[in-house]
Amino acid sequence: MTGGRFAIGRVACGLVLICAVWLFAGAGVASAATVEKQGYIPMADGTQLEYTVDLPAATGKFPVAMVYDGYCEGAGPLTCNDVTAANALLANGYAVLGVSVRGTSCSTGTFDAFSDQEWSDGAAAVEWAARQSWSDGHVGTFGDSFPGITQVGVAGQRPPHLDAIAPWQVTTDLYRDVSYPGGITNVGFGAFWAGVDQPNNSYRSGIEQAVNAGDTGCAQAQATHAAGEPTHNIALEGLQHPFVDSFWQAHEPGANAAKIDVPTFGCLSWQDDEVSSRGSSYLSELEPSSTWVVATNGYHGMCDLSTPQVTDELVAFFNRFVNGESNGFEQTPHIQIWHDATTDNAGNNVPSWITSFSSYSSIPIRPLALYFRSGGELSLTRPQGVTQPEQYAYPGPDLGNEDGVVAGQHNLLWKTEEPPGSSLAYTTPPLTRDTEFFGSGSANIWLSSTAPDTDLQITLTEVRPDGQEVYVGRGWLRASQRALDPQRSTALAPYQTDQQADASPLTPGVPTYMRAQLWPFDYVFRKGSSIRLWIDAPTGMTGGWSLDFLNAPAVNSVYADAAHPSAIVLGQLKGGRAEAPLPACDTLLNEPCRQNSVSVPAGTMTIR
Repeated sequence: MTGGRFAIGRVACGLVLICAVWLFAGAGVASAATVEKQGYIPMADGTQLEYTVDLPAATGKFPVAMVYDGYCEGAGPLTCNDVTAANALLANGYAVLGVSVRGTSCSTGTFDAFSDQEWSDGAAAVEWAARQSWSDGHVGTFGDSFPGITQVGVAGQRPPHLDAIAPWQVTTDLYRDVSYPGGITNVGFGAFWAGVDQPNNSYRSGIEQAVNAGDTGCAQAQATHAAGEPTHNIALEGLQHPFVDSFWQAHEPGANAAKIDVPTFGCLSWQDDEVSSRGSSYLSELEPSSTWVVATNGYHGMCDLSTPQVTDELVAFFNRFVNGESNGFEQTPHIQIWHDATTDNAGNNVPSWITSFSSYSSIPIRPLALYFRSGGELSLTRPQGVTQPEQYAYPGPDLGNEDGVVAGQHNLLWKTEEPPGSSLAYTTPPLTRDTEFFGSGSANIWLSSTAPDTDLQITLTEVRPDGQEVYVGRGWLRASQRALDPQRSTALAPYQTDQQADASPLTPGVPTYMRAQLWPFDYVFRKGSSIRLWIDAPTGMTGGWSLDFLNAPAVNSVYADAAHPSAIVLGQLKGGRAEAPLPACDTLLNEPCRQNSVSVPAGTMTIR
């Protein structure tokens, strides 16, 4: 059936939730499978899930590599989202099985994205695959983004024949990770993903199946999906739930992540321009001895695209834990941190160097506070005395950054000069030694506003010795949703309750304490560079994201005195240093450069 389909390449990707692909002739060429089978997997309630399986040979029993999503995997796993991994696994002797979730493509039923029903269906599909004549009874799952997220939910169901999972670049808390970062509606992402990207991929792949195979049942399913889609569109439904409530609790992919008991191979990028890096936190909660992670700077989807080192490790992981080979994969470092990832001359994503650890808990980090000082300085010592707060006009133009799969590596918004008066920048003097930070950060800010509410965007950058400023990462907070969950908040990662009952307006002109999370990252600030934190309004883009910021004009004041010691707290990784020269600007993946336009404090700073 592969000859009658369009090959698929990844271009535009989606929003509020997950990246998809579009169907294009000539892109993402698949390796030829000896045998391809198609059909439907029956669920207990009568729903039929569309599947396509590509086998490495006409006869025999094979370990199964399953990919499960709501795009086009059920119509052709070798030519859909995760083409690189799928073809590599087929070439290494796996039956590659694509399954479409209910209510998408040719599958019947109602699409209810990221729900318990989706997880139980996936677990049933795993058990079905284990019983087939072409299966040896061993099943592993893989996939990036949507089919990565489904793995977290399915593995939490503990299907007996699931041997291992490889979820890449996922979200586990839809509300906080993507839909309402910091409590602010992510309107651009949601509208595109749920209104265009996911439906177009799902419906088109199903229509092709109906046309190419004469599948009248598929055509009927497509008509049913199209009629019901507006009622069951998670982005439209999500707009009716601006706070965490039962709706979001029923659509939480990571709700049962603690129940995952199979070997796991995760991959994530810190500047993920679609699902963010925040959703990766569940990996630190899994059994360390059976969890492997690659973490890198870069864009959404890069774990599967043009990153052969990760593909090779995926195959070795499956060979060990799904196929049962004694290949020594256990000796692979459990946590691999890629530094300064870029693209080589062959077009492959590669790190400049890698550091590794045996587990998340073994990474030697300590919270380090850098205190705001009047005049825009970051200092290692708390402020003394009384000083006047510094002010900025809200909402002004922000430090836009459109880099990523959605908009491409253009750096156009980042190159735009920052208008004076619409932001504040706090900067350290040049560092006397390399200093590495890992994980989340916390911007602990004393702020007052002339308005009863305001939205904060924080952006971490490096000001290099050559006068260039490099984007590192960012975070957000709606001030009225500042209430913290004390049980889940840490020194480095504030966790807002995001409950409507806890929302509290600001009293205009009164300094109020709030903590905004800087989302997980890793970065080595080199000797001679400065660390900078920007505070402004989220009026522009971050990758494919655009946030529905509050429009009411205001003057925001940030305090930095003995009674109001604002600070950015980062996780210093002891002993971290650069093992490669300063990279050329705009070569790092999703970390663009621009000319520094703000003065750097005199002197030096030594972080021990």
